[in-house]
Amino acid sequence: MSVERINSQLKKVREQIAQLQEKEKDLAEQKQMAEDAETMKIIKKYKISSERLQMLNRLSEDEVRQLLQKREQEKEGSTNGKEEVIR
Repeated sequence: MSVERINSQLKKVREQIAQLQEKEKDLAEQKQMAEDAETMKIIKKYKISSERLQMLNRLSEDEVRQLLQKREQEKEGSTNGKEEVIR
């Protein structure tokens, strides 16, 4: 292979790498936006206050899920308790 041909192929490969890096950056931004949208859905669904949200930001994702499950269980428990009192 000639030096010119090798340099030409190197140039093509470098251009492909640059394109892939740009695509990776774009996909990372899209992923972050999707994660942010999912977070907003959770915040709206569970009507989490800003104070509570600040506290939750200090916790891991698993801890947040556990807190939300506990809240749901408490809601279910309080609803069942009211039904028993009414009877």
